Amino acid sequence: MRAVETVLRRHAEDGDRPLVEVTAEDGTAVVHSYREITRAARALGDRLDLGPRHRVGILCGDTAEAVVAELALLALRVTGCPVPPGASARTAAALLADVSAVLADTRGLALLAAWADRHVLPEGCPVVPVDLAALTDAAPGAYRVPDDDRDWICKILPASAGAAGRVGIRAHAVGAHLDALRAELPAGAFARCAVTVPLGALAHQVAATPMALADGGCLLLPPRGIPATALPEWTATVRPTALAVTPPAASALIGAARTARREGRAVPAALFGTPGVPLLWCGTEVPHPLLRECEGLGLPVYAGYGLAGNTGAVSWNTPAARRSGTVGRPLSHVRAEIGPDGELLVGGAGLAVSLSPDEPADGWLHTGVRAAIDADGFVHLVRPDPARRTGEPLTPEIGRLLYSLVRSLRADCVVAFDGTADGSLDQLAAGARANGAGHIVGHVPDAHRAADTRARLTAAGLAPWAEVRHAGLHDLGRAPAPVDLALLDCRPDLTLPALTALEGRMRPGTIVLALGSAPTGPYLDRVRDGADYLSMPLPVAAGVEVSIRLTPAPAHRPAPRPVPGPATPTPQPSGE
Repeated sequence: MRAVETVLRRHAEDGDRPLVEVTAEDGTAVVHSYREITRAARALGDRLDLGPRHRVGILCGDTAEAVVAELALLALRVTGCPVPPGASARTAAALLADVSAVLADTRGLALLAAWADRHVLPEGCPVVPVDLAALTDAAPGAYRVPDDDRDWICKILPASAGAAGRVGIRAHAVGAHLDALRAELPAGAFARCAVTVPLGALAHQVAATPMALADGGCLLLPPRGIPATALPEWTATVRPTALAVTPPAASALIGAARTARREGRAVPAALFGTPGVPLLWCGTEVPHPLLRECEGLGLPVYAGYGLAGNTGAVSWNTPAARRSGTVGRPLSHVRAEIGPDGELLVGGAGLAVSLSPDEPADGWLHTGVRAAIDADGFVHLVRPDPARRTGEPLTPEIGRLLYSLVRSLRADCVVAFDGTADGSLDQLAAGARANGAGHIVGHVPDAHRAADTRARLTAAGLAPWAEVRHAGLHDLGRAPAPVDLALLDCRPDLTLPALTALEGRMRPGTIVLALGSAPTGPYLDRVRDGADYLSMPLPVAAGVEVSIRLTPAPAHRPAPRPVPGPATPTPQPSGE
């Protein structure tokens, strides 16, 4: 964090240097200077009056107040627990379980009001409103950057898999991460960083926002609720130097670039208001066909791979070293190896602190991703064959069944495993959206199918209702609880182990669906023996076994090993 704090020492009182530029819905821009934001952060920190061992929740939208909250906690050396965008009440409660206070802007206060009966906050936990104007008026003086360079857990973020799993992000790990990124990128690359990914997301928590600060730059916040199709019009106005590209954003940029070419206009000027293309970067969720289309239109996108367990980026293509079809070379603070089974293993100074007692202790972060590293050091993520990645089509009958069950149960928590039938999570999420409540958690072992599913849900507007975790069988034991509805849509030999892994998260009345040919003899023996389940087949599509849990969750029982079958890796928690 030294790079960030060096800039804050130099520019905290600069009233002419913009730190946050917010575009209102009518298109007007409101600019907040370093002096305004940092003085508000000083006022907020004085109101908290907490020691360094405390944890403080952050429940803010994409607002200047979110930056004020981050800087206030940085000066106090207090651990921040930001609640990610689209989090359910259950997820928020898990993240905020041990906080001493919660900082909330207008959006955060509205969420807490909506969750009033959900026991999201610890008993007696104060909520501190973050209002930039009021804090600026009450500012007692200049922002104070501590002189010490000690390490501490500066953030607690959700692990990319596992129920309520969390990782601690160390300040020195963030510093190593920023130093590695800055060494690979042109100076000032993040001087004007357009926020197209929510500020609460991992990419901004450990990369974009700190990089903008380290460059002495400005965060550009779009109008609230801006659709992806309007993104090129906005970026052309704000003239960014860096822009995170999501699948919808890539599609919008491609469409705008084609239009500009047809009309004889220069693509960079039409899309970004600049003579050159800004630094366009993305994670593995953007499919290669979209990246190739961008490339053909003169819009190079620098793909990388990262996950919370490594404090963000593991590898990244950069302007100086880029190879299409890869996720770049490992950053300088990262050690990367390929394990005996082809899994990408990560180590080095960027590893987060595991807050889970059952994580591997071999010194490596097990990504669960199959990969190869070529002779030049570029990381190639190994995609499975197309038929397996695409999955089986979801039949209309199964789709209606899943949607109807979520609607009729008003299910608060639905857990799905494997997701072989493409579209099953979509139907579950559509049911939750129609109910206006509930959260769908999909455990998908295949990284690329997980990314494809995540992109599809985002494009359909269902992402706030469904979380896609790149996670394996062993992660089901840490799924949210209690589970109201479980969907087992996986290989036949994994159905019984999946059920056993989930049983500790069930309650009497939990409904379990096993689709099609998945149930095997041992699985049916388990659910039809009458001891713990009431079970019956339904003649829908290829067949569904419906089981109702009758008894409370059992004491811990290790999941049985799967019956030998086609080789499929069981990944450790990971994410893109």
